[in-house]
Amino acid sequence: MVVERHDLDGPDGLDALLEFTRRTWTAVSRWHVGDIAWTFGQFNGPAPGTRTSMWREHGRTLAAITAYGAERQDGAVLTFHADQARPDAADTALTWAKTAYPHMAVGILETEHHLGAALARAGLRTDPGDDGPFFLAHRVTLDGTLPPPKPAGYLVRPVHGRDEIPRRAALHRAIWAPSSVTDERYRTMAARPPYRPEFDTVVEDPGGELVAYCLGWYDEANRAGLLEPIGTLARHRRRGLARAAILATLHAFREAGGDTAIVHARGDDGYPIPRAVYPTAGFTPFARTRVYR
Repeated sequence: MVVERHDLDGPDGLDALLEFTRRTWTAVSRWHVGDIAWTFGQFNGPAPGTRTSMWREHGRTLAAITAYGAERQDGAVLTFHADQARPDAADTALTWAKTAYPHMAVGILETEHHLGAALARAGLRTDPGDDGPFFLAHRVTLDGTLPPPKPAGYLVRPVHGRDEIPRRAALHRAIWAPSSVTDERYRTMAARPPYRPEFDTVVEDPGGELVAYCLGWYDEANRAGLLEPIGTLARHRRRGLARAAILATLHAFREAGGDTAIVHARGDDGYPIPRAVYPTAGFTPFARTRVYR
């Protein structure tokens, strides 16, 4: 069988990437449809500064690689995903990548054993002693033990449809300044699946200002939700508002039929806040990312 490479170039390619991610997702996977929608949905195709290649057979995607910073002197940073049932496609993708990005670093979740095996076959290795920045995967079971979100004096609610997108995008920019998220980019992302406003939770102060949020993404096929991203305005922090937004989003997942939710956050000592926040909402860490070079 011939596996051919195609670069992500528009909405059709994005649909194929989302289908591939949904079809191959497992409870120990790094990438969820929400990651793809957040990264590429604002552009309806490739994100600026990235190149995404997909390997297909008869129109069915079997592997994908996204390269960030290919022009950097120290090499590109790659994300890599492949169908567990087709190690040949993983090998084909990595053979191409070694030529396209000779000094690459590839990050995967340590539980993605089939990807680690493919990287090892390609001659890449990980440093077990690497204590640099890494991401820690957390998950929570969506059952009756979820506490209700009750921040005193604040209203926790979903976004009021697409009409509220300018306020919602402005909140993101205020929290994460400088940010490239424009009203138009947010509107583009919200115009297509898997975005749904009932999973886009905001926190409103007594004066009606939006001050915190949690953006949720729900994969109906796998009954799994993802949180990405989350934030609170600096002057409203340390009041439990992010936790309240997270809990409200988890309840929305559960009401939609979800049975699990995941979040990937920094786990190293350089950014310790997420390690303290997510366990308070019921999340348990289960794996970290590893970098192969």
